[in-house]
Amino acid sequence: MCMKAGKMTSMDKDMTMANGTLVKTTGECVMTDGKTMQMKNGECMDMNGKLEKCDMKTTTTKRKTTTTKKKSTHSEMTY
Repeated sequence: MCMKAGKMTSMDKDMTMANGTLVKTTGECVMTDGKTMQMKNGECMDMNGKLEKCDMKTTTTKRKTTTTKKKSTHSEMTY
């Protein structure tokens, strides 16, 4: 899943994060050093490549996505 502009959609193509990490539609992540890892259900990666647990409860307001955990104005990848 991909969150962009506060809306959750399915990932239709692989994406490269700002730090060079490649996130595949399968949830596999390929780091810049070549190491791979599989994202688990409930994990998300922000566009900077930071992996963390996600709370899928989001509230969308004008140009701002608020989660119960943190505020975010950029896209996130969720698996």
